[in-house]
Amino acid sequence: MPKPAQFWNDRFAAEEFVYGEAPNQFVAAAAEAWLPDAPAVLTLGAGEGRNAVHLARQGHAVTALDYSTEGLAKTRRLADAASVTVDPLHADVRSWTPDRTWDAVVTTFLHLPPDERPAFYRLIQQCLRPGGLLVAEWFRPEQRTDGYTSGGPPEVDMMVTADELREHFAADGIERLSAETPVLDEGPHHSGPAATVRVVWRKTG
Repeated sequence: MPKPAQFWNDRFAAEEFVYGEAPNQFVAAAAEAWLPDAPAVLTLGAGEGRNAVHLARQGHAVTALDYSTEGLAKTRRLADAASVTVDPLHADVRSWTPDRTWDAVVTTFLHLPPDERPAFYRLIQQCLRPGGLLVAEWFRPEQRTDGYTSGGPPEVDMMVTADELREHFAADGIERLSAETPVLDEGPHHSGPAATVRVVWRKTG
């Protein structure tokens, strides 16, 4: 099961940025390759704001959603230090209903149980305007079964596969979908070789 908001509040209350201040490697690369024409970006599970602030520094109007108030406070702190604006939104992706759409949705390592993931995938698509892009990265099952120690929840069923993403996102919108083995350098909790799945998907309808 996902950790409760209080778990993340306690973790993010630390003075240091526990997942680092630099953006996720895939998000940084995808922002340059796929998002130049995406003025408004929503980051789901924004955490301490490293991806949101990076995107704001690239000129995007960024909404950062998280259910941790401490994470959003760190997001504001990081944005202030970078002299950019990020719009924080305190909400839980499992119960939140969007009232607008965005040009892109970015999410990294937001892991939910199998029975909650289909609704999350529908939420992502609901948040995107026609032509909008999803950029996302999750740990895949090999993160647990193959003994990687670079982070992620302990339960293998919390992991995401490429086949699962193909079931929930229309094939004609997939611009990239691949199993990767990056070396993470995202603070003490995401550090070292990892087994991940990365996707760029465009909402075509």
